[in-house]
Order: sequence, then C-alpha cells, then structure tokens
Amino acid sequence: MLKTTEAVVAVTFCVIAVVTPGSFAGDWTSRTPRQTIPFQHTDSPATPPVISSAAFSPDGRYLATAGDDHQVRVWTATRSASAEAAAHASGFASGATHGRGFMLVNELPNHADWVRAVAFHPRGDMLATAGDDRRVRLWDIPDGRTPTVLPGTTVGLRALCFSPDGRRLAIAGFEEQVRVFDVESGRMVRELPVPGGDVHDVAFSPDGAQLAAAGRRGAVRIWRAADGTLLNDLPSGSRRIRALAYAEDGSLLAAGGDDGVVRLWNPVSGAMEAELSARPGRVMAISFCGPGRLAVGRSTNTIEVWDLATRRPEAKLAGHTGSVAALAYEPESGTLVSGGFDCTIRFWDVQP
Repeated sequence: MLKTTEAVVAVTFCVIAVVTPGSFAGDWTSRTPRQTIPFQHTDSPATPPVISSAAFSPDGRYLATAGDDHQVRVWTATRSASAEAAAHASGFASGATHGRGFMLVNELPNHADWVRAVAFHPRGDMLATAGDDRRVRLWDIPDGRTPTVLPGTTVGLRALCFSPDGRRLAIAGFEEQVRVFDVESGRMVRELPVPGGDVHDVAFSPDGAQLAAAGRRGAVRIWRAADGTLLNDLPSGSRRIRALAYAEDGSLLAAGGDDGVVRLWNPVSGAMEAELSARPGRVMAISFCGPGRLAVGRSTNTIEVWDLATRRPEAKLAGHTGSVAALAYEPESGTLVSGGFDCTIRFWDVQP
C-alpha cells in the first residue's frame, strides 16, 4: 500500500473540481480546469512553491511535480472517493471531486535548491530530477528510497530527458554542452556542444534516433543520438527558446520561447513546416496533446490549444494567475496538467 510521507503535513492542499460540459473542439473559447490544487503553507510564513516542471509516468499512473521549494512531489491517479478518503486521512482540506483525480503519495526532499526538471524512465518505476543544486537524482517510484546521485556539474541544471529505450539520460543547464549519461552505470558517455550555453530544454525523438536541445542562442540543435553527430541547426528566431517537444509520431519538432512564436519543424529534413502566430507573452512550456494538437503555456497566465491542421487556436485554458511554466499530457485519459508561478497545478480535460 502506498503511504504519504510524514513531511507532507507541512503543506495543505485544496482540491476544487469543475466539470465542463460539451466537447472540447470548437471555437476559440475559454475553458476551466477539472481539478485545481493550490499549495498553501499553514505552519510557516514561507511562500508557496512555484511549479516549474511536471511529468506523467508512461502508464499515466503517476504524476511528478517540482518547483522552487526544493521538493519533488509524486501523485497518483485515483477515483474521487479514494481521493477524498486519502485527503481527510492525511489532514488535507479537500473540496468536491468528480471522476478521476490525483492524490499525493510521496515527497522527495533531498534537493538543496530549486528543482527545475523531472522526467520518468520509460518503465515508469524511476524518476530523474535536477535543478539549481547541480545534482541529478534517480529515484525509485513511488517509494522514493535513497536516490542514486549522478556525477554533478558546476552549474545549475534546467532540463533532462530519458531516451525511449531508457538506456540514456540527457541533461543540460547553464553551460555550453548537453551531457549524456548511461543510466545503468551512471557514467557520462558523451558531451555535445551548444554554442551560447544556457540550455533550457532537451528532447529525444520518439524513435530514439535524434536528440534536440535549445536555449539562449535561439536555434534548435539536433544530433544523431547514437554517436553525437551534428545533424542540423534550426534557426528559431534570435531570442531565447524555452521549450521543445517532438510529436508522438516524430513527424514534427515544436519550439517556442521569448518571441512568442511557436515554430514547427520537420526534424529529419530540417524544413520549417509552420509558424504559429505570435501571441502576447513568452512561450514557457509546450506539449503535444495527441495527434494534430499542441498546448502552449505562456507568461500571460494562459494556455492555448492549437489545431495543427488548420494552424489555428481552438481553445484557451483559463484560470492560472501566474506564468504557466510546466505542461504534461496523459494520452489515455486525455488529461493535460499545468503548473506555474501562481503556485498551483491544474488538470484539464482536453480529449477530443
């Protein structure tokens, strides 16, 4: 049986659910979240945590979130009755919940600074975390036993990603290279140069053939993952890129950042397929939401969902009161989770 750690009692959560009628596709209209979890400290004057990263396990059973309070939290999907019982048993305040919800099952407290990135191993039983304390930790999930710590860097880390076969882990941050580690041995196997440094995101292609990275320089650099051969530099504006994502079938690579534009590339040919028109605010996070749809989180506190066939936004997800810095999609349930600078995580039904 999963047990909530004792450290959880220092934080109080309130779950609010809203059921939105009707289908998701349609006009450029605002939608509200199914579930909202605000973080509220009750026994200290500390500011609630900014949420800067989120990831679902491949089977959708677990969700990991992290932020500037040095904590990584692991959640599990449950039905509303179970969520209510667990909330009351652990002393949480909880509102009405309808349908599938999420409850906290563990806190992983070993980081000493802001946790910027979380990523699940393809098996779903391991979680990688990294941040400003310059350390990468590999945790057993969900119990969070004493983590494996990979060799540190001299700079803070912003991004990490497992290869689809789970054998490699790419990490990047405030330096001019991406480092690739062998997961089983913990040994670094490759350093890939990134001119300009300050890498904000890294991503393996779904087939594992490519590794992409981007950051301050305003270009997306793509390598052949097998041997580190440079394949392409894709110019994506002159300003910082903050988010990358491959489509589920690998046919597109999306990139967005400080100029407010999301660019879609054919990652094999290097041809630009489209530019999604600039909107106010920086692009902070992006996530494909099934075939032909892309969610974009912005510094304007909003999330747009774009129909990639028409190149038009089909919905606006409204509710955050701070920049949306994290997005993750769970395809089986059609759930998009968002986190941000308003110290909340929110769950949205985006299944067509």
